[in-house]
Amino acid sequence: MARSTSFCACALAALFALSACDRYPRDADDLTAQAAHAGMRVGASHDPPYVQVAADGHVTGPEAELVQRFADAHGYRVTWKPGGHDALMRDLERTRLHAVIGGHHRTSPWTPKVGWSRPLHQRAAEDAPLPERRIALPPGQSQWHLAFDRHLVRHEGAQ
Repeated sequence: MARSTSFCACALAALFALSACDRYPRDADDLTAQAAHAGMRVGASHDPPYVQVAADGHVTGPEAELVQRFADAHGYRVTWKPGGHDALMRDLERTRLHAVIGGHHRTSPWTPKVGWSRPLHQRAAEDAPLPERRIALPPGQSQWHLAFDRHLVRHEGAQ
């Protein structure tokens, strides 16, 4: 009898411990849930040939297509926010955006302030060089960042 009581106590303790566990990783600001509910807000800085922002705000180019494929794979709609690079990065840092494409350079002062995707290794054209490009992601959003990077590895050929 004592043995079954201690077994039940252990089972209950394990059940309580497991029920207390939250889903990890998780976002500090629920960006994944926001994207599912209201869509992705993506900043786009004109950076040909990878990102082209037309006068009417229409965004095209390889990085825009990649973001759209990620959104489609997860059932998110994308709302583009064209603008200047620094203003978009400030919005990203404050988690007002889900990502920023275009205009990033290796010496960016934003490197320690935001998150960065895995390298994209995209060519602008078939015979163009293969630069290392990255998508800027908001800081502190582990679930969002992991989902984006997993998509890049599984579907976009990132390493």
